[in-house]
Amino acid sequence: MTTCWLLLLPLFVAAQTPPIPADESRTVANSGNKTSTTTQVDPELILELGGSYEHLTNGSPDWQSYFLAFNRKFASGQTLYGSGSAVRRFDQTDPNLMVGFVQPLGDSRSWIATFEGAGSPTHQVLPVFSLSGRIDHKFGAGWVGNAGIRFNTYGQDKVTMGIFGVEKYFKQYRAAYTVYVAHLNGQGTSVSHLGQLNYYYGDRNSVGINVALGQEIESLGEGRLLRTPVTEVSISGRHWINKKWGFSYWGGWHRQGTLYTRSGAQIGLLLRF
Repeated sequence: MTTCWLLLLPLFVAAQTPPIPADESRTVANSGNKTSTTTQVDPELILELGGSYEHLTNGSPDWQSYFLAFNRKFASGQTLYGSGSAVRRFDQTDPNLMVGFVQPLGDSRSWIATFEGAGSPTHQVLPVFSLSGRIDHKFGAGWVGNAGIRFNTYGQDKVTMGIFGVEKYFKQYRAAYTVYVAHLNGQGTSVSHLGQLNYYYGDRNSVGINVALGQEIESLGEGRLLRTPVTEVSISGRHWINKKWGFSYWGGWHRQGTLYTRSGAQIGLLLRF
C-alpha cells in the first residue's frame, strides 16, 4: 500500500494557513472582475516542482518539504489538479498525495464547485486523509463569495473545518477575507482569519500579501493535536519569464503561540504546455 502511494506521488497539507501559494485552479475569478459567458477556454497543462524550508525557534527541528504539482485545464472550463509531496516536520517525514477537481456550473460559470481529497500512508504529522468541498459564486461587479467544508482525520481525532470567504476584484487588484472555523472532537472550536491583497501584472503574473491571526489546531506528530493562537505575515506570488517557463515563491513569518516561531521560504519552478 505504501509503495502505491509513493508511486502516485499540499494541500493545505494540514495547516489552516499553509505555506503553499493558492493554485490558479482555486481562483474563481482569475480574469479580475470580468464575467465570462463563453463555454470554451484555452486548455493547458502546468507542472510545478519545488521545495520549502522553515526555521523554528525554541529548539524545535526545522521543517522541509518537496513537491511536484500539476494543473490541467480543459476547454470545457473544468480543471484537474493535484500534487505529490514529502513533508518533514518535527524530525518525522510523511509522503502526501492530493488531487482536486474544479467544475463550473451553468453556461455563465457564475457558480463553481471544487472537490479535493488528500492522504498520507504514514500520517505521522499529516492527516490520515482529508476531504473537502467548496462552492464559489460570482455576484458581479468584481464580488465573489465562497463557502466550503474540510474533514481531516488524525487517527482517533477528527477536525471539521468550515471555510467562508469574500473577494473583491478591482482594476489589477484582489482583496479577500476568509474565516476558518475548526472543531476538534471533544476539545472545542477555534477560529482564525486570513486577509489577502493581490496585485496582478503582465501576463498572468501576481504578487500578494497575506496576514493571518486567530486560533489554529496544530499537529505536533505522534497523534498530538494542540489548539494555539497564531499570527502570520507572508508574501507570495508567481512570475512567468516567458509563455513556457516561470516560478512561484513564498516567504513568511509564523508564530504558533508559545510553542515556536517559524520563518522560511518556498520556491517552485513552473512549466506550461
